Amino acid sequence: MSGLPFTKAHLLELEKFVALIKADPQILYNPELKFFKNFVESLGGTLPPLNKPNVGGDSPGVGPTKTAKKPEPEPNPEEESEESDIELDVSGVVEPDIEEPQAMGDSDKEVSEEDIDISNAKKREAISAYSDGDYEKAIQIYTEAILLNPASALLYAKRGQAYLQLNKPNACIRDCSRALQINPDSAAAYKFRGRAHRLLGHWEEAAKDLRESCKLDFDEQADEWLREVTPNLANALVVLSSTAEDGELKVRISIR
Repeated sequence: MSGLPFTKAHLLELEKFVALIKADPQILYNPELKFFKNFVESLGGTLPPLNKPNVGGDSPGVGPTKTAKKPEPEPNPEEESEESDIELDVSGVVEPDIEEPQAMGDSDKEVSEEDIDISNAKKREAISAYSDGDYEKAIQIYTEAILLNPASALLYAKRGQAYLQLNKPNACIRDCSRALQINPDSAAAYKFRGRAHRLLGHWEEAAKDLRESCKLDFDEQADEWLREVTPNLANALVVLSSTAEDGELKVRISIR
């Protein structure tokens, strides 16, 4: 289905989930669905008051009748409901880098023609170092180029790409976010930032950035990365809607 990271079958399952909520809005008071309840309310939606359980049962009848029924103990959810596994493929997810933020240059700097010429020369040096696999050197030279010309979105995006090679996704995100401040249509910045989010396990942010990158300038690698992260979003949706059919939402994330 064009433009959506879900198949038709996934959307049919979502329709079933929505139908269940319409039939019994009380389900949204289930603690496991708090996120969805908050989402509905954030859009201005209102929910019917929570039905309080009937705590009566004082009638001394000797047996069950149609008008009085002895309260039955609530079933143990551990016994009557099965957990639904959401399988998230976290292979390739890395620990977040916590180093000090890299030098970003002076955004108010008046860049001269000489600055641009020297910066471009350094960019070529950095590209060569990157091609040789010397990512630390590439970052160092890109930084020198950025300090000379902090108005170049491409320099930040390319340095972010080098940070990706060193498994430093947070540094990459900082660089690509700055690049997008300078040029909101930078497909490269969206691409590398999306990949960085994927390395951190931020599936929604990764899919959003990679989708925007492909929209701006289709790239086979960005498209491959997008298809890599999409199942984690789709799997969560399918399991949520499927378990809702049984009126019991108990979700466990299993790591593989």
